[in-house]
Amino acid sequence: MIRLTALLALTFASAASARVAFWLRPPATAEGLTRTLVAAKAAGFTDVLLEGFYHGRTIWPSEIAPMKTSYDALRVARDVAAREGLTVNVWFETLYWRPADRFGIPVTPLWRDAWATRDDGGRISLQRGELGFVDPAEPAVGDVLERLVRELTRTAPEVGLHLDYLRYPREGHFGYHPALVRTFEERTGKSLANVWPEADGVMTPEWKVWRELRQGAVTALADRLIGAYRDGGGRGLVSAAVYGGNDDLQDWRRWKGLDVAMPMTYVPASVPWVLDLMLLNFRRDGSARVWPGVQVGPGFEPLEAQLRRVRAAGFEHVAVFDWQPGR
Repeated sequence: MIRLTALLALTFASAASARVAFWLRPPATAEGLTRTLVAAKAAGFTDVLLEGFYHGRTIWPSEIAPMKTSYDALRVARDVAAREGLTVNVWFETLYWRPADRFGIPVTPLWRDAWATRDDGGRISLQRGELGFVDPAEPAVGDVLERLVRELTRTAPEVGLHLDYLRYPREGHFGYHPALVRTFEERTGKSLANVWPEADGVMTPEWKVWRELRQGAVTALADRLIGAYRDGGGRGLVSAAVYGGNDDLQDWRRWKGLDVAMPMTYVPASVPWVLDLMLLNFRRDGSARVWPGVQVGPGFEPLEAQLRRVRAAGFEHVAVFDWQPGR
């Protein structure tokens, strides 16, 4: 097992308050979840980002969405966390509701083709990649997500809210929701079909308007969900997994009430120095606001080495992807 306690003593010696989170998809059984959480605490983790709404389904009995797990994984996690001294945050795959059919995962009853985000050719994201995204500008999508967040706060007000996939797909230009297209054409007097992103290497004024409209749709949904969480009595940390590079449409620094951003700075072991460069993008945000996300396992540097880099870059806290007990 990776013994994070020793690593923390070594790497975060001057940061006794350092928090180390890890992303976790609930194991198939309650016993498996319990063992994993106990092992994580023994390894030195402080927070679990427990996947709680994914593939359009929940890990708790919900009146809004079908359950993904065969047991109430949220209840089990809360019980174990209270006993072991872990902090639970429920991880939402906010706009990614449907994997590609080839994975054989049943389609959630929540899915509607009419709610899917579309590109400039009218294609949904499943026609361009493996992930089926709904559109942040679709009012019905916001309604479902807000109801889920409020249900979560009623069920477990002490758990944190972790927003992931709160973005557009990156396989093309997505976000061609009819309402946004109409707003663009009313604002500019031009047909979006005739607008180009650049002219002579410079973003066109029309495309800037279009970018701001889509950026605004993502931001408005983030504000709505975070506001619903707090308004509903949520007392935990509000965090978000964000792109480790540059995504103009995911302007998380403007999301009202976001406590922490966790940029996915996943760097292969063959180019470990890239992590140092990626972290430069977040230095201005401060250690309290940014918990860099690192990945462990085959093809990646040992966790100890990555923790050293994160600490040397001035960040106190960290989030870890793909940690598993016994590896």
